[in-house]
Amino acid sequence: MNILKKSAYFMLGVGLFACDDPNVIGLDLPGSARFTVSNDSIQNFETSTISEDNLRSDESLHLLLGQINDPIFGENKGAFATQMLLPSNNIEEIQNVVIDSVLITYSYTDFYGDLNESNDLDINVFKLEEDINKDSIYYSNYSPAISNTNLAIGNKIYDGDSISSAYINIHLDNSIGQELIDASGSSSMIDNESFLDFFKGLYVEATASNTILYLNPTADKSRFSVYYHEVGVDTAVSLDFELGGNAARINIFNDKDSSFLVEEEEKAYVQSMAGHKVKLEFLNRDYLHEMFSGKAINKVSIDFECIEDLNYPPHEKIYLVRETKDGEIVLLKDFTIEGDQHFGGEIDGTTYRFNITRYFVQLLTNDEYTDVLYLLPSGGSANANRTILDESKTSIKIIYTDI
Repeated sequence: MNILKKSAYFMLGVGLFACDDPNVIGLDLPGSARFTVSNDSIQNFETSTISEDNLRSDESLHLLLGQINDPIFGENKGAFATQMLLPSNNIEEIQNVVIDSVLITYSYTDFYGDLNESNDLDINVFKLEEDINKDSIYYSNYSPAISNTNLAIGNKIYDGDSISSAYINIHLDNSIGQELIDASGSSSMIDNESFLDFFKGLYVEATASNTILYLNPTADKSRFSVYYHEVGVDTAVSLDFELGGNAARINIFNDKDSSFLVEEEEKAYVQSMAGHKVKLEFLNRDYLHEMFSGKAINKVSIDFECIEDLNYPPHEKIYLVRETKDGEIVLLKDFTIEGDQHFGGEIDGTTYRFNITRYFVQLLTNDEYTDVLYLLPSGGSANANRTILDESKTSIKIIYTDI
């Protein structure tokens, strides 16, 4: 784990004024007022960018495949391991046929970076040599045992009329198709349990300069297909294996190191794919106790401002969580009690806003509450987004009433 620490200094009370916003909670309370925590500073609020060790990545919504060489975040690679399952039990023997081609086809729902405009997406496919299990938990640093032989011989992206019809074909050597056809009619094709003893699955990786695809394993087009024809017959047919459904799937990401980030003042970094998170810490809790003694807290919100980059869009949503005294990461009660819509975290223009009233009250009144928060990417194992925050524009608004 690597940490880049920066300290931003804030002034509680510089922005004190009477509350005159009709949309703000507490307007109807006599004497309500607001503190704005701004960057005109005397009080220390520390921010650290931390590289994630790993994150849970099995059965993710998307399989991430590709590589981006980000000018700020460095190399980001997505690979995956997957089972494939029989189309039905008791596959009958297929005899006297010629293999025409073998394809892995995945629909993709989106991409990050560019859609292989550099035409340098290079995909490798290997057989798994160890079991993976649907009911087991796997993390993004999983390193499966694989064969030495790369089965992939090429790939082609079809962008379709819309993103919903887009897909990629990965062409494999015909030898893998022959192996599967030869097993037809045997005990290995009785059911999925028997088949997975025989064929454990595939490991798929890729290199590129600026492309990560979001593959959808459950889409209708997504399948593993062996195309063949009977000797003396021109009509081709296929034996199709399932890649979605109950097939185990694990996203695998490369390690990230915060030292690769260009450390600049007043910037913090959030990155998916076991990338980076932001730690926020109030360093003067006694000052807060003194400042808000004898006051009722009506509403507290915190805003984070991102720096736009048209080449690498920020997260549509980020999460704010807290650390317990035992070091566990848990959700704020503002989320668990008030709900997602009230809590916030979705980007609005360039701003992420969170309502943290319950947390802030507990911070002032409950010694069991730590003053450590974390910003995490939403869908960190299912997207490749990264967000750069402008710390100079971070603000906390505190609406209170004198008791």
